[in-house]
Amino acid sequence: MRIATFILAGWIALVVAAAAASDDVHHHHDRKEDHLVARSALQRGEIMPLEKVLAAVRPKLSDEIVGIKFEMHNGLWYYEFRTVDSRGHLHYIHANARTSEIETVEGHP
Repeated sequence: MRIATFILAGWIALVVAAAAASDDVHHHHDRKEDHLVARSALQRGEIMPLEKVLAAVRPKLSDEIVGIKFEMHNGLWYYEFRTVDSRGHLHYIHANARTSEIETVEGHP
């Protein structure tokens, strides 16, 4: 349960620090503007709240979630879940922030 609390606390920090980006080029803005971009995307229905995406993605993951990023690639918003497996390998799982579908999984042994 402690990890869930850590993740939710981290999400709050991530929303504030989310970077607006387009076409795989990340443009970093001040924290207030980043927060407004993420909030605006949620209000426009471009993304689902993190809690809903986590509820859909968590059952599909066997690894421990150790980090979450909010980012845009090719005009679509994604939640990037960083996970660590039982052997200590880091994985990046990209879930579409609008549909919660896992679209890519990258691993680093």
